[in-house]
Amino acid sequence: MEYIVVFFIIFIILLEFFSIYIVKKFSYPKVRNIKNLPTDYGMSIYEEVVFKSYGDDLKLTGYLIKKVNSKKSIIICHGYGDNKFIVGGKGCKQKVDNLKLAKLFLQQDYNVLLFDFRGHGDSYKNAAVTIGYNEQRDLLGAIEFIQSLKLNEKIGIIGFSMGAGTALSILDKVGNIDFVIADSPFSDLKDYLMNNIKIWTGLPKIPFAPLIVLNFKLLYKVKFYKVSPISSVRTSKVPILLIHGKKDITIPYKESVKLKRNCKSSKSKLVLFQNSAHIGSFYLYHIEYEKVIKDFLKEI
Repeated sequence: MEYIVVFFIIFIILLEFFSIYIVKKFSYPKVRNIKNLPTDYGMSIYEEVVFKSYGDDLKLTGYLIKKVNSKKSIIICHGYGDNKFIVGGKGCKQKVDNLKLAKLFLQQDYNVLLFDFRGHGDSYKNAAVTIGYNEQRDLLGAIEFIQSLKLNEKIGIIGFSMGAGTALSILDKVGNIDFVIADSPFSDLKDYLMNNIKIWTGLPKIPFAPLIVLNFKLLYKVKFYKVSPISSVRTSKVPILLIHGKKDITIPYKESVKLKRNCKSSKSKLVLFQNSAHIGSFYLYHIEYEKVIKDFLKEI
């Protein structure tokens, strides 16, 4: 009996240490080191910018691409493990070229801010990635930066995956966002991790999901209720365009279906693309994707 108890205690300790290792591993992802220039896409009026995350001194970097005489701005928020130039998982052919996307918004008379979240690209590399919790500070810092330049006549956000979840999660915390375009968001971070931990780690839900979620909270002081897009959209009248691929197994499209059901604005829309995987709609349905965005911008 004593051997069984000792074995059980050792097993629990090993599980705990292993779950901590997993949490730290996915909190410091291997980030793509891609650098492009707006001039390669025919956009000549731009500058490299540095600004601070809201509420701390963490420095973030980005590109501000300007539209002459425009006071409207859109902020592009990349996904987990990506950077300001490109979105799309490692080895995934279906990627989003953020500079090509920036050109689309420039043509719609928007200034465009592309920036790297903490722990990504050229921003502070030693910061842990919290999949939308501390990243909200980064996005709020980006909004504050746009306001400081008086480019806030209208402010929109387009986000992908983690960036989409982050964008939606701040809607109950700010009152100066005019619209959000969310491509492949989760509806609630804790619920998503509990039910999809195998996608991230390859490990079974039981016993790992509860341990990983708990240690993620303890290690990085993540308050999961603050990373709940579905809670935020319930209290916001901001128009939201939700885009999702029906073949997305990383974040199932039903996450966006749930979000749409809770949107308050009559101008909010959900567009599903039949054959695209995670954040793959821009790549596979480029013409249709651009039309969806242009039509949404006209309607709001």
